[in-house]
Amino acid sequence: MMTVIKFAAVCAVIIGSVTPAFAICAGNQIDVFSCSFGAKQVELCMTPDDQSVTYRFGPKAAPELEIARSFDEITMQPWNGIGRSIWETVSVPNGQFSYAFYTSFDKFDQTLTAELEVKRKEQTLARLTCNDTDAGGGLFELDTLTMTMLEAGYCRTDTSDVLRAGPCE
Repeated sequence: MMTVIKFAAVCAVIIGSVTPAFAICAGNQIDVFSCSFGAKQVELCMTPDDQSVTYRFGPKAAPELEIARSFDEITMQPWNGIGRSIWETVSVPNGQFSYAFYTSFDKFDQTLTAELEVKRKEQTLARLTCNDTDAGGGLFELDTLTMTMLEAGYCRTDTSDVLRAGPCE
């Protein structure tokens, strides 16, 4: 739990006061990831009360794709506490496709990387790097999703495991 808190503190220092790229999460949702790729934006909103997330992709005014999934349906991989980078990834499935959000903070270089990877089965179709990590225009708080899932009873037995519904040993 201490690792998650440290990650949150590091992200808060890096991100500071940010205006999200999309920011169309509903009133009961929390924006945990948003950024732009040219004219397109991506957003991941969390609804803690429903234990769910909503993925949106497309132009800001009218997203082309919107997918809602429960915590049980997503794959959340928190940082394992090892290495020079503090990272987290979450994957949202949609039939044969999956949409994986990835954030990484390099502790030595003090740089933030945020990406969206689109796959069909195991084949990577696209890997998009967020344009606005340096300009402060994106929002990258996957640690908020991790902490909410932990508080809801999700856990992992080993630091290399993804979060799953408890109990864990």
